[in-house]
Amino acid sequence: MLYDTVLLRTFATVCDLRSFTKAARRVHLTQSAVSLHIKRLEEQVGSRLIARQTRGILLTEHGEVLLSYARRILALHKEATHRLRHDEAAIVRLGAPEYFNLHALASLIAQFSLLHPGVQLQLKVGLGTDILALLDDGQLDMAIVSSEIGEADGISLCRERRVWAAGHGMNLPPDTPAPLAVFPPTCRWRQVALEQLDRVGRSWTVVLQSTGTAGILAAVDAGIAITVFPECRLMTPTLKSLGPAEALPTLPDFEFVLRSSGKESLAADQLAELIINRFQFSTTDQTDNPASPLISNPHRSDLGSQCRSKPHAYTIAT
Repeated sequence: MLYDTVLLRTFATVCDLRSFTKAARRVHLTQSAVSLHIKRLEEQVGSRLIARQTRGILLTEHGEVLLSYARRILALHKEATHRLRHDEAAIVRLGAPEYFNLHALASLIAQFSLLHPGVQLQLKVGLGTDILALLDDGQLDMAIVSSEIGEADGISLCRERRVWAAGHGMNLPPDTPAPLAVFPPTCRWRQVALEQLDRVGRSWTVVLQSTGTAGILAAVDAGIAITVFPECRLMTPTLKSLGPAEALPTLPDFEFVLRSSGKESLAADQLAELIINRFQFSTTDQTDNPASPLISNPHRSDLGSQCRSKPHAYTIAT
């Protein structure tokens, strides 16, 4: 029997995201259409493949077997399709937040360019909703974004700490208002910071608002403000973390997530695989190599940011 690749793709997406609802958004179908695809595939196989649970889904024994074959069938289908379309001349468009580890991005770009010299990589670096809007509008093939733990669609790359960041010369008495350098009010990171300060009754004042990381860093380096950054940004010698000694509350962790536009592209799939593998390698390497270049302190979580800023565009032609 020949299995329909459309049905197999829907099935694999449901399995990857562990949710019919999330899978429907990914494959651009209604939830009922996704359910119908799974039902038709089960009829072709002659066995039940997925059991729904209160939290997520559970694959049956036949479902586990089919998923293994489905991944291989879909991979070969994509490879054949794009090989015949001369996919090596493709363009891959990646988005990432400004506060992501730019050294890690440089390393990824260099490795991808060496592996796929015929592919042009376009990188857009910005903040939050602009990157997500470009992805949803089809102007990006994939994006690395930040999300509250377990809330975003996509593949979870690593778990990271949010920290209060200040210049090394900053002295913040616990009984004075915390001077903040933050993104605009639509920024989720700003909202988290203010919510946590209000929760513990810590007074605060906004001394600088910026739509970009450069403006916030300028205020922090000048010693007039503190901000919230991923812990990986504290690798620079000009920054330090603050905490209980300054009466600042602990901030919730977040995760970096890789999201895809859903557009089929062999080159994009290769970049996504490289990104995922690099995060996995970095995580396993952390114990032996604390200075791992990908990210400073990730905690692996198996399978974005809501800030606004005009993205900056770079084109790397290889």
